[in-house]
Amino acid sequence: MQHFSMTCSCGDVMGVDAENREEALVKIKATMNQVAIDAHMAEKHPGQPSMTEAECHAQIERDLVAA
Repeated sequence: MQHFSMTCSCGDVMGVDAENREEALVKIKATMNQVAIDAHMAEKHPGQPSMTEAECHAQIERDLVAA
């Protein structure tokens, strides 16, 4: 089992344990649905428009690395 994580531009770190990067992507994307994205944006990025789920998931794909 490995730990994978990504750091948002606000400094918030999201992480997950998984067997490989593909499994990690599935797990972390499952937690970042539109409700969770909207809540994160409201709390950590006040005044900025919320991301769509597709935009967030693309960022996860781009930034998720083995820690």
